[in-house]
Amino acid sequence: DVWVYDLGDNSAKQLTTNRATDYQPMWVGDDIYFDSDRDYKLNLYLYKESGDHEKITMHEEFDVLWPSAGPQAIVYENGGYLYRYDPAVGASARLDIEVTGDLPGRMPRFVNAADNIQSADLSPDGKRAVFAARGEIFTVPAKDGQIRNISKTPTGREIHVAWSPDGKNLAYLSDATGEYEIYISPQDGSGPARQVTKGGDVWRFPMIWSPDSSKLAFGDKKQRLQYVEVGNGRITQVDHSTMIDIQEYSWSPDSRYLAYVKGNPANSGGDIWLYSLGNKKKYQMTSSDTNDSEPVFDPQGRYLYFASDRDFNLTFGDRDSAFIYSDSTRVYAGLLTPDSPALHRPKSDEVSIGDDEGDDDDNGKEKEKRINVVPQGFESRVTALNEAGGNIGALSANDKGLFYLSGQHDEAELRFYDIEEEKDDTVLTGIDAYVLASGGEKILYSHGDEWGIVDAAAGQSTENGGTLDLSTMQLRVDPLVEWRQMYVDQWRIVRDWFYDPNMHGNDWPAIRDQYAPLVEYVAHRADLDYIFGEIAGELNAGHNYVQSGDQPVVERLNGGLLGAEILPADGFFRVGKIFAGQSWNEQARSPLAQPGVNISAGDYIIAVDGVNTAGVDNFYRLLENKGDQVVTLTVNTTARRKGARDVMVRTITGETGLRYLDWVDSRRAMVDRLSGGRVGYFHLPNTAFAGNRELYRLFPSQTHKDAMLVDVRYNGGGFIPDQMAEVIGRKALSYWKQRGLDPSSTPGISHEGPKAALINNYSSSGGDAFPYYFRAMGLGPLIGTRTWGGLIGISGNPQLADGGGILTSTFRFMDSAGNFVVENEGVSPDYEVVDRPELVARGEDPSLEFAVKYLLEQLEKNPPKEIVAPPAPTKFR
Repeated sequence: DVWVYDLGDNSAKQLTTNRATDYQPMWVGDDIYFDSDRDYKLNLYLYKESGDHEKITMHEEFDVLWPSAGPQAIVYENGGYLYRYDPAVGASARLDIEVTGDLPGRMPRFVNAADNIQSADLSPDGKRAVFAARGEIFTVPAKDGQIRNISKTPTGREIHVAWSPDGKNLAYLSDATGEYEIYISPQDGSGPARQVTKGGDVWRFPMIWSPDSSKLAFGDKKQRLQYVEVGNGRITQVDHSTMIDIQEYSWSPDSRYLAYVKGNPANSGGDIWLYSLGNKKKYQMTSSDTNDSEPVFDPQGRYLYFASDRDFNLTFGDRDSAFIYSDSTRVYAGLLTPDSPALHRPKSDEVSIGDDEGDDDDNGKEKEKRINVVPQGFESRVTALNEAGGNIGALSANDKGLFYLSGQHDEAELRFYDIEEEKDDTVLTGIDAYVLASGGEKILYSHGDEWGIVDAAAGQSTENGGTLDLSTMQLRVDPLVEWRQMYVDQWRIVRDWFYDPNMHGNDWPAIRDQYAPLVEYVAHRADLDYIFGEIAGELNAGHNYVQSGDQPVVERLNGGLLGAEILPADGFFRVGKIFAGQSWNEQARSPLAQPGVNISAGDYIIAVDGVNTAGVDNFYRLLENKGDQVVTLTVNTTARRKGARDVMVRTITGETGLRYLDWVDSRRAMVDRLSGGRVGYFHLPNTAFAGNRELYRLFPSQTHKDAMLVDVRYNGGGFIPDQMAEVIGRKALSYWKQRGLDPSSTPGISHEGPKAALINNYSSSGGDAFPYYFRAMGLGPLIGTRTWGGLIGISGNPQLADGGGILTSTFRFMDSAGNFVVENEGVSPDYEVVDRPELVARGEDPSLEFAVKYLLEQLEKNPPKEIVAPPAPTKFR
């Protein structure tokens, strides 16, 4: 909304109250203009005292953006053109402006494609790796030879590359036709690529070759699992999921079965399923009691490996008695038939007797081995392999056993479980990801920006050779050509990943065509981001973010800060308010408040590192590039050098956290003063780590107070805060009496008195969800102003060739009856109280003051009851 603030008498007036966006207010003479999307497209409006504001521009295709007022007119941008609105004639005119320039951002250049690797695989013998990088397919030698660009398609993009088990071909997705289709190319680039599929209309997930190199299995964003016969392009649908995308699938060694994960609402996770290509039947292999994932066949056809959450190892939180089940995942093996070799069976050393009979295997060649699978009773034949549960995934197998990752991101450990030895060993440590060659003898790994090839065996190291030289993975990029591809690519990605296939009623092809002409005028990567932002805005949905891609990186200097207000005074600079921070917390360290520094408000800073502050126009110039460094301050209680002393302090690089803590402390003090100590107060800055930290830092210590005020204003969201609301809403279920002690409650952290929550228009995302849950649980009224209204959430989607793109919304909030709520509406307060700017400027806090008054009134109506244990019984009959 638009407000006017009178600096003369410190008064404020709200001019607009429309539920749409009213912003960018401007004075032109005595008139006020503003930008508004109350008719869905942003246009200029003239403020009218009556409230019937006049719409003065009529653009219907593009928004009116960046309006800027001069003495007699307003200039704005619309659809890539500049317009001038003249109030005198009441009309806009398009300006014909021609600006010439070298446009260096559009000049072709060479980039290292290794900076934008999208996927990778390894040849069966491990002699070459293949990468889909910056939209092209490259093969890289393990040691000797050249890097080859296999695809060479600057106008298109290639992704999801996979090397065939027979070593001959590469499979990948290419958008050369306008949609991503599967292509097959000779691995050495000796011949043209062949298009395998046609009619693609949705994003496809990575493909997995069948061991006989005749088929490719893949999932897609229509929640299907399919496979295609590479010889004729025939596609067969295996299954369809209504719970999760099917992204985990594996071929049997004889290419006759597919194992995959399908979502199950019963366990809020997945089950292992098996599909027989022979009889076209599907079998559920694991029960719905557990969350199972990542099925992988034993290459010898004996077992099906998978990960499963079956270890419920109970631990307790340090702050309360919350039950925590961590490290629940282990790796398991299920016998494919009752006759498969049993695992963990007793062993006995016996003498081997030679066999004089010759082999009858057709001149030593292995016959094709067809495996047998008995789905019935599979769950009863499952055995755990590794002993310790953890964060486990990325399973793959060779003839000797199972490889898997354990741990987090770049701290992950690649481990190998040897089936015969029944031994679990470390292969590599500190890696991000790996690929096992289909031959089973080599591994491709990534570690930060480094890629390397090692043996598929225990005891490998990222430091003992094997690192791939990617320095010559050079690619000539014509920016405009690449931008055209990325424009269509992001349009496709949003089409396939946005939660609503109807795109909120938008004609999505028409949106693509509407903005496409602007791409031809893009002169810098930031211009493309601008177009992306406009397209995202067409969805009218929260949590649609533009992520910049290949942008120039500007080096920033870390200026030093002292955690205090520094004011010019008497020719030098004087210390004003010192923000206390938390001396015991490195993340909230205030330099001048540290023990032993002994600098007080009112002291003068005479010099910084020997440089006199007298005559310096900007104090912080003396702390340039000195963030988080020790500096020497020459300080005195008077504005002179004589009698000054030197103090060494370590600066900080930001004061936001200190100022936030100071604001919270001031709110607590205000609540304490207004309530006479009867009302507790804490603020939740978000629903992520910081918000949960503040919840447990301040809520338990105030549960003894008669009432509680939860401040969710300016909450930036994060996680879904159902557990936060649950903790705050806990009531005592029982009390316990011990000798000589006051009664204690279960749960230990609980509060019995009345509660209220403060909200405003900056309470967003999780800051919308928390007050919604607060109300739904009946914890108390909401006080303040309507929240932001953004509960269509994000869970990730593919990036563009240069790493940028649109992070689009993939799921939407519904109430318990199944209705869409909150999004684009917000959560309305039970008591609307506006924190008027003139009152806030005077140090008042209207909504907080109202809330304290309300809670005191509730305590007056329902006085708190003290729990006093009665005398212990003396008679028992």
